[in-house]
Amino acid sequence: MFRRMSVLFLLAVAGGVPALAQQADIGGLRGSASDEGNSYGGQSGAGATGADLGGLGSEAPATTGSIGTQPNGRLSATAERGSSGLVSGGRQDRVRPFADRLSAVRRTPALGGSGGALADDVFAGDTTYDAPTGLRVGTFTIIPQLTVSGGWSTNAAGSSSGRGNSLYTIAPDLSATSNWSRHELTLSLRGSYAAFPGSKLRTEPSVTGSTALRLDLSDTTEVNASAGITYSRETQSTAENPSGEGDVYGYTGSLGVSHAAGLVGLTLRGDIERTAYTLETTADANNRNNTLLSATVRADALTGATLQPFVEATVLRRAFDSTCNAACVKRDATGYQLRAGTTIEAGPKLAGEIGAGWRVEKLDTNRLDDLSGLVVDASLVWSPSRLTTVTAGVGTTFAPSYLPTAAGSILYSGDLRIAHAFSDRFVGEAGVGYQLRHYEGVNIDERTTSALAGLTYAVTRNVALTGNYTFRTFDSSQAGANYNESRIQAGIRIRR
Repeated sequence: MFRRMSVLFLLAVAGGVPALAQQADIGGLRGSASDEGNSYGGQSGAGATGADLGGLGSEAPATTGSIGTQPNGRLSATAERGSSGLVSGGRQDRVRPFADRLSAVRRTPALGGSGGALADDVFAGDTTYDAPTGLRVGTFTIIPQLTVSGGWSTNAAGSSSGRGNSLYTIAPDLSATSNWSRHELTLSLRGSYAAFPGSKLRTEPSVTGSTALRLDLSDTTEVNASAGITYSRETQSTAENPSGEGDVYGYTGSLGVSHAAGLVGLTLRGDIERTAYTLETTADANNRNNTLLSATVRADALTGATLQPFVEATVLRRAFDSTCNAACVKRDATGYQLRAGTTIEAGPKLAGEIGAGWRVEKLDTNRLDDLSGLVVDASLVWSPSRLTTVTAGVGTTFAPSYLPTAAGSILYSGDLRIAHAFSDRFVGEAGVGYQLRHYEGVNIDERTTSALAGLTYAVTRNVALTGNYTFRTFDSSQAGANYNESRIQAGIRIRR
């Protein structure tokens, strides 16, 4: 039932917003297709998963290209807030593009105010010789891209008993941006398909679709709406999924309005996050399938200063699909989140947002403790030179659990990445990430350390050669779950 409702919601948003935006004819509207938005409103929230809209930490996988909400209130279909520690929700999910963090923090002066801005010429971590021009279709610019690569993994299964194997990956990417004189609609569809020739390992697909709409109602008011869907296989060896056979689906939606009133920016937003798992390990395994509803109010200072503080309050309700019998633990929860922080506009080369707070999910049952803890999040971009950019992120995710004595888990993630252009054809990138998941009510901690290094060389205006090395190590307090993997791949990227 929840899945059908979520799909209908996504279809309504994706199909209806273009017509709505084209028909809206309100005088005194600002903005254009090149505007980067205002510097107030919006959410940054606790969650750092790519599919996390309200920062409320559902267990939807953090796959590539998930919807992100910019700290300034502007929605982008590819923006990445916070961090997933370079590790996404599935074993073969691609590391998100470097530019996703930039699209989450880039901004222009506030509606009715002033402030710094991340310059448009900040290096976005990609070759410029083959920069895509896109295809003009009606009022949209569409950019298609395809990357095909092959290589070797020292632990193709991503488990404590995994072995080395060759692999190949096919990764399509399609994005679209409106060219309207006002308002903006962005769409993104990304995916990957990994296979392991000569082995019995299952193929590993992942898909992310997202859309985000901004409507400028006046010089001081805008509406943001978004929707997204994700799919991937779950990571192996974790306490929730020791076999690694299950899949996870995520559905997200958000609707908010932001208004600048003098030196204060106000935002009201509602979010829905739906997570569904296919793994069936017990008779009541479906009790992880849940829907999270939340409502958030946020106030931002619009002073135009380098640091502009904000405060944010959220109420939430988490409901599970499963119906409990006498022996079942009813894990539905009601909660809240309080958060404060500051946006950073030391432009044109430094921008972002840092926030911290506390979150509580009070379970309906008295048999388990509340799921509560510190919320920390940040998204920063720094460009020390025209050829080098550094990004950093921190995020927090709250997730339910089906472990008998666990109220849920709290995941803290962080990453640091740097990209440098040796020339317009040749670009290098390196990064490190870290995750710490702690289960509340049971003595289990899981740590994941990851690293990457990559090179891209543009051969022609449409074709580039790619090479990358990734490393992941998983360390659990449970015996026999630890593993590590190194992977090296080379391939070709084609885009228009």
